Amino acid sequence: MTAMREFEDYCWRDVVPADLLAIYAPYRRRRAIPPGPALLILHPMPGIALTVQPKWAAAAGRMLLRAREVSIPVLHSVPADSAFAQGITPLAGEAVIRRPCDSAFLFSELAAVLKRAGVRGLVLCGATTSGPLRATAVEAKSYAYKCAIAEEATADEASLLHKMALFDIAHKYADLMSLDELLPLIDGRQREAP
Repeated sequence: MTAMREFEDYCWRDVVPADLLAIYAPYRRRRAIPPGPALLILHPMPGIALTVQPKWAAAAGRMLLRAREVSIPVLHSVPADSAFAQGITPLAGEAVIRRPCDSAFLFSELAAVLKRAGVRGLVLCGATTSGPLRATAVEAKSYAYKCAIAEEATADEASLLHKMALFDIAHKYADLMSLDELLPLIDGRQREAP
């Protein structure tokens, strides 16, 4: 079992100064996977140059396999008139929800689908970090869904935007972990990271 890294030991550590970390210190908490979760994959817009963590889909694919193995509901949020991320294709029975804007919730049927399925929390992954991932994490909190995110299963066009989006998400909207920290939580071996 992987020990949880320190709360601030993620991608932003080289760009966030100590005085800002001090301001955000009250947001530090134990991180956990939400109870009754679903995996929500945010497929990126086509043609976006994901230069930061371009192999995010491999990490998301590991989460997807684990979720399927333990029968956690899987949902795909796809931009309108767009295709699925390479290597991540829905199976029959997995909800595909068209996304007309960055937030997977706004102007879509996502909230209704989650309610019908009895989902109480989300594990998010996808791209872009500073766009759909952040917007969806903010909206999820507004809808009272606890969220968890694996750092490696996210990607963006610009390094600073990626790091600052994850910093903001981790402090206010979702529990950020590494993929190795999150996978044992998905399969139910534990609910809260050590």
